[in-house]
Amino acid sequence: MSRRRSRRPIFALLLWLGASPLAAQVVRLPAVEATPRQYPGRLASHPDSSTEILQVPGETGAARQADRPPDARDGVFQKLIFEGTWLAGGGQRGLGESELELRTVLAFPCPTRDSPLIITPGFAVHYTDGPAGVDLPPRLFDAYTQFRWMHRLTPRWAVDLAVTPGVFSDFQQGSDDALRITGHGVVAWTCTPTAKIILGAAYLDRQDVGVLPVAGLIWKPHRDAKFELTFPRPRIARRVYWSGAYTDAVQDWIYVAGEFGGGTWAIAPAAGGTDVVNIRDFRIILGAERKVIGGLDARFEVGYVFGRKIEFDTATPDFEPTDTVMLRGGLTY
Repeated sequence: MSRRRSRRPIFALLLWLGASPLAAQVVRLPAVEATPRQYPGRLASHPDSSTEILQVPGETGAARQADRPPDARDGVFQKLIFEGTWLAGGGQRGLGESELELRTVLAFPCPTRDSPLIITPGFAVHYTDGPAGVDLPPRLFDAYTQFRWMHRLTPRWAVDLAVTPGVFSDFQQGSDDALRITGHGVVAWTCTPTAKIILGAAYLDRQDVGVLPVAGLIWKPHRDAKFELTFPRPRIARRVYWSGAYTDAVQDWIYVAGEFGGGTWAIAPAAGGTDVVNIRDFRIILGAERKVIGGLDARFEVGYVFGRKIEFDTATPDFEPTDTVMLRGGLTY
């Protein structure tokens, strides 16, 4: 009996997320119909992520050219994205982290306007606050540029390919381990007008995890719910109609998501020499975001971080920090 009761809240949440909205509550604009030449994905993704791609057509925005996403801008410049993340530390086995990241998205009609080359240079700094005895640098840096190409082969099939060379280190040493080349390759099949099946792989070039499979279902049963049941970054999102968000040009969403976090950096330990540190964790996230076509997007997330591990390539002992909480915010222009 207790097991059945524990499942009721989860069942109720999924039922609410997938339920059709009541049309009498708000006045809405007609939905934008997708065309066979609909642009196959979003314009930005983190170099270690390949699931922010190949989303259900027409997920946001007012009508634009059929071969472009609703939030696409004329010209080369597309987006400027800023993110800040904080992980609480504290305790003898706690590890605090603060991260700041800035990246810009540029689109070039190469080879064509329908299949552009997306170039995303980015820079991030990670501040660490570890316990005594763990030889972590106080700052770790990411400097990268992603080259990404998306193309719709047929009305049902599309591909998304990316390669991201970058330098990931504490900038205190010059070993070749600081250079990493990540990337992803994904194929998407539009099996119904509201669903896509994706299959591919993400090459992370990390010491702890080299390659991750990318697979799952992206389903949009109606315009106010999205189920991105994909590995390694699943997400279930529901649109809410708060003040000022009643049209396709301004949208508010709340969501539950999962995330595989961490990274790999070349470092110079205090004891001398060089080393490579791998930080890995898993995250469950509750978030809210506002999307404004042609304006400033904003999002805020709170999460629980678990399964944390710090590994070194040398004989330095590994360390497993305690679970913690996460706060993250972002702005996109």
